[in-house]
Amino acid sequence: MVRHSTSSKELVDLFVAWLGVSFAFYLAFSGVSLSSASLEDILLTLTVPLLVVGSSFVLHELLHKYTAQRFGFWSEFRANYVTLGLSILFAYVTHIVFAAPGATMIYGPTITKRQNGIISAAGPLLNLGLGGLYLLLYLLTLSLLTPLGGLLNYVGLYGFVINIWLSAFNLLPIGPLDGRKILNWGVLQYVAIAIVPFVAAVYVIFVFIL
Repeated sequence: MVRHSTSSKELVDLFVAWLGVSFAFYLAFSGVSLSSASLEDILLTLTVPLLVVGSSFVLHELLHKYTAQRFGFWSEFRANYVTLGLSILFAYVTHIVFAAPGATMIYGPTITKRQNGIISAAGPLLNLGLGGLYLLLYLLTLSLLTPLGGLLNYVGLYGFVINIWLSAFNLLPIGPLDGRKILNWGVLQYVAIAIVPFVAAVYVIFVFIL
């Protein structure tokens, strides 16, 4: 087993990716025009995405890393500044987030399809679990008619939507996404892991977004 470790490069890349993805979700969901919004409005509206993405995207990548290390492989997150910039631009233009700020790099000459599938599944399943917790927060605060209750209710709804979106998006079986590696592990494994996030994502799109 490889000891859990990190580097200054990984910390910087995680921090930049966290800020970038948070800003992308802010642009997609806030409905605030950058040309007319004050700096104070932007900072206040960006606070919730920063907190939610910090507990969603960052933990997603760290769980990939630590799962890989449990198998004995070297693993660190690396940001891709080109795709991160494109994600922000796409969110600004279309109000849709394609969260592609980088990836957790894994090195292991003996890695199997099963191990790679488990490592890849760890992140989306974490987001699914976090989405459930945020949904519980949303439901528990529906009747709290106070400013704090309204804030917690908003955080719960926002966290649910973000985590379900991250889970379903990463489980798409295309390109370098987690879903492709899980599908390489096995069709039955992919269906078992992906079915709940995909159903939840469809629910989010039609009920909360449309």
